[in-house]
Amino acid sequence: MHRSVLIMNSTVVLVVLGAGLVHAVWNAMAKSLHDQFASFALLNMGVALVCWVSWPFVGVPKSAALVYLFFSVLCHVGYELFLMGAYRRTDFSQSYPIARGIAPLLVSVAGLIFANEHLSVEGLLGVIIIVMGIVSLSLRPGGAIGHRQGVVWALATGVAIAVYTVIDGLGVRASADAYRYALTLFSLQSTLWLLGVLARQPRGWWPGGRRAVIGMSGGFLSMIGYIAVLWAQLRAPLGIVSALRETGVLWAALIGVLVFREGRIRRVLTPALLVVSGIALLSLG
Repeated sequence: MHRSVLIMNSTVVLVVLGAGLVHAVWNAMAKSLHDQFASFALLNMGVALVCWVSWPFVGVPKSAALVYLFFSVLCHVGYELFLMGAYRRTDFSQSYPIARGIAPLLVSVAGLIFANEHLSVEGLLGVIIIVMGIVSLSLRPGGAIGHRQGVVWALATGVAIAVYTVIDGLGVRASADAYRYALTLFSLQSTLWLLGVLARQPRGWWPGGRRAVIGMSGGFLSMIGYIAVLWAQLRAPLGIVSALRETGVLWAALIGVLVFREGRIRRVLTPALLVVSGIALLSLG
């Protein structure tokens, strides 16, 4: 029994770490398209096409999950609006770590309050160290935080992440089926977003060609990554899942340095060691 629990926990950790990498990649794909309005429209188009085809075969979740889905859709739409605003105003290697960095701590507190989850001293210390490492990635040389307007949008994104993480964690448990919950969520969210796109700019936003493929592929990756997170939330505390997922900021920082040329690689080494130390403490907790 003890061995099976260890295997399950290791699987959850690997799945969530993989989801963090996938998340960083699709965000980089979204950032790479300079027209953020078109970028997020394409992301949702990619999600919508998959969901519209798959949803009838998968079905809807239990009725107990519907109220969570309603508020989750609103939160996810708000999250994308804030994220789009952050990407318009600041670097990828700054906005992404800030947005993702504050979420684990907020989720851990919310999990304690709303889901009666308790972290050990080691687990709580691990969350704090991970947050320290992640937030330090947002600092510029000399400790300054640039692009203050972008930072505000990134912080708002982080709050939205924390809220929808808790809502979806409770919702997927009420549903007891990660796939039905996820496909229903993404179907509603992507459709609502695309209706907004058509209302605001019914024509002329579709870029076509390579950019359309990148945007829609990013949407598909975002869905796969989040389904993995929902699957993990059925098997582990919300705070731990959120903290492990946010290790994706390490990948984002490397992408920012190597792909977007936003700084020097040595800037990410100390934060990386902090995050790895935090993960080790979480595994002990």
